[in-house]
Amino acid sequence: MREAVASALAELARRDERAADLARLALDTLAPDQEIQRLNQHTVQRFCWYELPIRFQDSADDRLFAVRSLSHLFQLLKLNRYADVCRASETATLLTLYDADHTAGLAMYERLMWESGVEPPDLPELTWGTSVGDVEMHARRETAAALELAITLGDIRPGKSGWRPAQERFARSFLTQPDHRGLSHLDRVREERVRAWISSSAHPHRQRLWPLVGQIIAGADVPRGSTAAMAPLQRMLDLASEGIALTQIGYISPGVVRQLCEDFGWSTTPEPPRSETDATQIIALHQVLRTMRAVRRSGRRLELTRRGQQLREDPEALWQAATETLCRTGGIQQAAAETLLGMLLGRSPQGLGSHARPGISDAEAAERTLTESGWRPVDPPLAAGRHAAAHRRAAETASDRVRAMVMAVGWLLEALGLVTGDDSDGRRELTPAGRAFAVASLHRSAVAPRAVV
Repeated sequence: MREAVASALAELARRDERAADLARLALDTLAPDQEIQRLNQHTVQRFCWYELPIRFQDSADDRLFAVRSLSHLFQLLKLNRYADVCRASETATLLTLYDADHTAGLAMYERLMWESGVEPPDLPELTWGTSVGDVEMHARRETAAALELAITLGDIRPGKSGWRPAQERFARSFLTQPDHRGLSHLDRVREERVRAWISSSAHPHRQRLWPLVGQIIAGADVPRGSTAAMAPLQRMLDLASEGIALTQIGYISPGVVRQLCEDFGWSTTPEPPRSETDATQIIALHQVLRTMRAVRRSGRRLELTRRGQQLREDPEALWQAATETLCRTGGIQQAAAETLLGMLLGRSPQGLGSHARPGISDAEAAERTLTESGWRPVDPPLAAGRHAAAHRRAAETASDRVRAMVMAVGWLLEALGLVTGDDSDGRRELTPAGRAFAVASLHRSAVAPRAVV
């Protein structure tokens, strides 16, 4: 192959030495060491439509000359499909558009990539990230090459009716096809993401999840007990479909609170509850439904959103939405959920060790873990002086806030019947459905795509 490249470059140099120099530079970017057998259409398109404008920011004429030079080289190498990309009218239009409106140029680039059919689509199983590791980069490159071959063979026909579902089906089949070791591209991407997620230096509390890494990578299917667990959320969605009356400050009306507590046998303090604030179960359910954008406030009523209606009609989707929501809130709230779920999984029959602390509540143990991990950077109280009391109060307030966030996660697990036992001495355990819920929640957080910030 190198001989063929050298010969083609020599022929191009005889015609136009500057064109040969630019084509050589472009090819060095596209195919290091001139390994043109590794080229694919996705790489060529990205170079022509995105990377080239960055290299030649000052002159559209230079961009057009460079892409024409590369086209000539591809023609000499008999890579006519890639030559067509370089000399396409859309390429010339895009390279000129960047001068007039860079944002519009980027929008056109994304549209052209999608319309070409070789851009790997996002799937329910895998949303591609913008900050990726080597494994994910390789998987995306291989998927793009496989899509190119499928288009060449006519299995996918971009622009024709039904081509997008066909593209998704092909991509899913390719990504989930196991290799000789029984692992697919999807398996390897998930493992890479989970390991990066746990080892993140910005989230030191996750270091305690390493004993659970195998479970987090594997995730968990929707269990048989999911319908029973989701019953309280399902009931609130049913009520919201007709509109739930709210108090002036936005709490669920006392009558609805009392009815829900009676129907599900929830104990409250006082009993019967006088408002939503007396029923921790309803506080947790109300919050998670708002977080997943299943309900919204409209005046003095709580109503279903379009997403809420979809979840109401699909109990399995409701389970998946709940697991996705719990550990995707960000900041200390997410850290609290991850820490408590890790503690409970470590204590469960399928856990591998435990980082719970005997004799204290789960909320207190999780709060201490988070504090030790650096989530509460409060200076120690002064030994004496007029500021000592203020320092002490600040530390206690911060500690209470962290503990309250952990307790809120526990309230949700209790409301859904996913834990058993008393929280007073760290002896609560997850039910079988609770273990599936905890693993799925951590898995969904860990395999979510990372974005470049």
